[in-house]
Amino acid sequence: MVSRRDSATRRRWALVGLALGAVVVATLLVSLVAFAPVGRMSSRPAPSHHATARTTAPVRLGPTDPARVLSLAFPLRRRSSAELAALLSAIENPASPQYHHYLTAAQYAAAFGPSEAERDTALATLRALGFTVTATDDASGLAQASGSVGKIEAVFGVHLYDERTADGAQYIAADGIPHLPVALAAVVTGVVGLDTRPAVQRRSPQLGLAPQATGGGGLDPSALRAAYDVTPLTSQGLDGSGETIAIAEIDRFRQSDVSTYDSAFALTTPDVQVVKVAGGTTTTSPEPVLDIEVLQAIAPKAQIIAYESGSDLDSLAQMFDRIVSDNRAQIVSISLGACELGVDNSSASGFLDALDSAFQRADAQGMSVLVSSGDSGAYGCQDNHLSVDLPAASPFVTAGGGTALFPGADNSYGSEDGWEGPLEGSGGGGGLSVLYQQPTWQTGPGVVNTYSDGMRQVPDVSADADPLTGYRIYYSGDNDCSGNDCWTVVGGTSAAAPFWAGLIALANQQGHRKLGFLNPALYAIGAAGANGGAGSPYHDVTAGGNLYYQATSGWDYSTGWGSPDAATLVAMLLAQ
Repeated sequence: MVSRRDSATRRRWALVGLALGAVVVATLLVSLVAFAPVGRMSSRPAPSHHATARTTAPVRLGPTDPARVLSLAFPLRRRSSAELAALLSAIENPASPQYHHYLTAAQYAAAFGPSEAERDTALATLRALGFTVTATDDASGLAQASGSVGKIEAVFGVHLYDERTADGAQYIAADGIPHLPVALAAVVTGVVGLDTRPAVQRRSPQLGLAPQATGGGGLDPSALRAAYDVTPLTSQGLDGSGETIAIAEIDRFRQSDVSTYDSAFALTTPDVQVVKVAGGTTTTSPEPVLDIEVLQAIAPKAQIIAYESGSDLDSLAQMFDRIVSDNRAQIVSISLGACELGVDNSSASGFLDALDSAFQRADAQGMSVLVSSGDSGAYGCQDNHLSVDLPAASPFVTAGGGTALFPGADNSYGSEDGWEGPLEGSGGGGGLSVLYQQPTWQTGPGVVNTYSDGMRQVPDVSADADPLTGYRIYYSGDNDCSGNDCWTVVGGTSAAAPFWAGLIALANQQGHRKLGFLNPALYAIGAAGANGGAGSPYHDVTAGGNLYYQATSGWDYSTGWGSPDAATLVAMLLAQ
């Protein structure tokens, strides 16, 4: 067994000598806007240790063709926000008679969504303004329509321009804040789709290729289960049967890659179902394969539904809404994120409201939502300004941070550090939100600290994310490898989210019920003083950090509560 000190030295030299792969795994969601639903600040404060992120000015190419047609989404106004907050609190409170009494999508729509009359009014108003209504799903939180650029400019009082980023990507952007006509503003909260730039970038590091299918480094299914004590659960026959996990993707995958992985490790799994939203996507990357293969390593019999959309804000809003409206999955894994300081409060002024609406509906319906916290450490904007990522900062999701895991000689848990790679500027995302207030459930040893400012703190929990101690996957790319050359070891918090999602699938299966929103229970367990002690469900990570915040005893900004001792944690979650 290699000691932690020797492992750290080896990692430092490896960082110097290795050329990390160019393909990235985690993704970034950009150009979001601050709105003001439950739990979020109505305007962005300016904490002393935060600053506005720098951006590279795009090149304006000229006015957009007025005949060009754009797809738009309009978040419908919700009813009784105070009653919804009270309901969610009761659903999450073990002492309440409403504990875990979840709503169906139809029940949520009837209680808190727009009434049928309000929805009809929204659609009729859009038609009267000259737009073409493109979707009328009664369970959706969005009204969807399309219209010409000329019509959009006339209705919303903005001018649309073709612009180009420094890397050559062309898109459309509005020159100001759209103003909703009075009749429309009465039934919707904003408009999404006036900015068509790709809303996702990929920036996670990737370690080099591994030479053999069953050897050559990286956490394979057996090693991953052993390190985090999942093996006692699988030994009981828990495999995710009967559970459904939705993954949000902006890239396609090859089922043949997944089948090769399953064959190498003797996994018998259901074929992944694909749901294309807003036309789907045409791009490929390792991200969907990483999500799927990590999920199947932990919960091989769970049904996975891959929702695929484009990377613009309108498509993403539709995808999150569709996942929750379908209500087919008990668990959602999201490896998308963006620098919170990069939010844009102009032309995208409905997207964040749509996002919050979707996650609140997910909580009410008993869906556990796991989100990667980001791969740029404490600097979500990839510069020298402290920032967390969205949507990990949402108080309605569980944010998964990153560690560097050093298993023992028999692959059992050895030691773990907060993941940070100073030379490549990467690490587990974590810090303080500037949009969301600290939720009432966020308490426990370490939560109140010298950095606390009353805002939501990220992450909640963690798992291995360091590419030098990462996950073994099979990814054939764009036919640029074959056979054993396609095996690679990948890191990033994009792996932490599906790992935790797979673990919750096992817990749901064992308990014959949905655990739903996890954070109140995760923090209650931590606040009870179990963290790091005998019988603790968490590995309390106290070494390393995330490029700014250090890992400490109890909860911290680098790893949250730490990584799980899966068998112990599942028992405690079900005991609640």
